[in-house]
Amino acid sequence: MKKIVIPTNLTIQSLNLIKYGLQVLKGEVCQIYLLHLIPLPDSIPELLMLPREEERLEKINTPFNKTLDRIRKSYAVEISSLHVIHLYGDSPIKVQNFIDNNNIDLILSPVSSTTISEKDSYHSFSSLVKDVSCPVLYIPDNAETTDFRKIAYVLDTDDKYTLLLDDLLLNLTSTKNYYVTFLVIFKPGTNMEKLEYVLNKVYMNEKLKGINCSVHLLQENNFTGGVYTFVEEFKVDLLVTGRKKNLFDTIFTRKRISSDVAKHTRVPFLTIS
Repeated sequence: MKKIVIPTNLTIQSLNLIKYGLQVLKGEVCQIYLLHLIPLPDSIPELLMLPREEERLEKINTPFNKTLDRIRKSYAVEISSLHVIHLYGDSPIKVQNFIDNNNIDLILSPVSSTTISEKDSYHSFSSLVKDVSCPVLYIPDNAETTDFRKIAYVLDTDDKYTLLLDDLLLNLTSTKNYYVTFLVIFKPGTNMEKLEYVLNKVYMNEKLKGINCSVHLLQENNFTGGVYTFVEEFKVDLLVTGRKKNLFDTIFTRKRISSDVAKHTRVPFLTIS
């Protein structure tokens, strides 16, 4: 059973992210936590009222709760449980502790195309999960609903880790309907030994032999520009990258992945730990 965390602001729109999680973990039974972050107030009287506020939220009969019931019935096979968790405090540490304590397998994070308020913990959720230790799927708010059939796995010639054997990636590409391109972007003058190292990771990988895949080499000074061009030209449905400490150095940090790449390309972006 896989555990998914999805942020919610108790609107029906926030529930649209559920289908993306089920698509990534296709064939798995999932336990879903809808994480409602409640910023802690500054005044003591407001702090004392928090338990009553949570009780009110649980009992309220809103379109949101009615939609939850419909989802539970519609996906009774795929979803074993679907619960709203009210978490007080909207700091990265609070979220990280929740992720670790509940052994979460996948996080879904919305990416807003508009300027967000610092108090909007739902749309700023991506900044709270940039350092978590499990995969994160960033979903632009204007992304079209589609199957992830064309997947681009972005590789870096300076990466020294084995990033190709992650079970989540293999699960995504386990059927004949999926096609993955390993996109290797390298700057002019790159050491050919580095390029050969990355290519060998693909061509000599036994687990990839049963997958519909190819390798695309792109020589580009501007790394993110190369990704944008490739996504537009090849109509990619999902971008995937490893997320090791030194991957892409300061050019392609988790924060930039969520705020720039997913927003610009309008394509969901999965970062694998």
